[in-house]
Amino acid sequence: MATKRYLAKYRLLKETYEGITGKGISDITWYRTVASLKQYLSLSIESEKAISIVETYAQLKRKCSAFSFRTSDFSERWQAFKHFYDAEEVQYTGQQFLVALADYLKINLDDVPRSTRYYWFSQANLSYNALHSYQSKDLALVAFVAAKWAINRRTQPMKSATISVLTLAL
Repeated sequence: MATKRYLAKYRLLKETYEGITGKGISDITWYRTVASLKQYLSLSIESEKAISIVETYAQLKRKCSAFSFRTSDFSERWQAFKHFYDAEEVQYTGQQFLVALADYLKINLDDVPRSTRYYWFSQANLSYNALHSYQSKDLALVAFVAAKWAINRRTQPMKSATISVLTLAL
C-alpha cells in the first residue's frame, strides 16, 4: 500500500512533468512513463533526485516529442544518446560531431543526405553549422534521432524484382 507521502510525491512529479511539457498526461500514460523512468533512469519516487530526473526527462520530451521509451529500437537509440551525453565536457564542431556520430553508428556519412543532417539537429532544437562548437550533452539528442535513421537503414529489406524487371536489366 502506497503511503500518503509517496502519493503526494507521485502527484508532484506528474505536475512537474506537465508543467515543463505544457501538456497534460493521462494517469495510465504517466504510470507507464514512471515505470520506464525507473527502468532506464533509476527513478525512485521518494528520492531527492526524483524531481531532477523527471525535469530532465520532461525537457527531453519537450525538445523531441519522438523521445519515447516505448519504441522497439529504444535501447539502441538510448545507447547512442548516453554515449554522447556521458562524455566528459567534450566539445565538437558540427562537422567533428557528424564524423564521430557516423563512426559510432557505423554509417557512411556520404550516404546521409544533407537535409537529413539538418533534420537531426532541428529535432533536437539545434541549428546545424559545420563550424559551430557544441557541447556533447547538447548533441546527445541529435545522436538519439540519428540512431533511428541508422537503424532503419540497416533493417531495410532488399527490394524484390519481378521477372519483367530482371529481363529489362539484362
